Amino acid sequence: MRDYGPRMRTAVHAQQVHDQIAQALKASSRVRLDFADIESVGETFLDRSLGALVAWHGATVFRSLVFAHCSPSVAASIGKAFPQAGPIRGASRKKQPQARTALSGC
Repeated sequence: MRDYGPRMRTAVHAQQVHDQIAQALKASSRVRLDFADIESVGETFLDRSLGALVAWHGATVFRSLVFAHCSPSVAASIGKAFPQAGPIRGASRKKQPQARTALSGC
């Protein structure tokens, strides 16, 4: 995800992320979303990326998503936008080392 910058807000990037997640879900039952180096995510970004997945697959899609390296701010934004997701695992208080890939099937 860090390819899109530290503040993920634009609808164009959201659509790209949505498309990557949707494609990865076709190939794997688990998709890892790595938020290393991401400081914040906007409501529009979340709505157009994850919200579109929820609209299509239902809230159960969160069972297939693994959140990694979420800052407390990112985890709070996701939790606020999608309370049905439950606690966001992968939240950290300190910066984590960079992961190998932004999106990958697990």
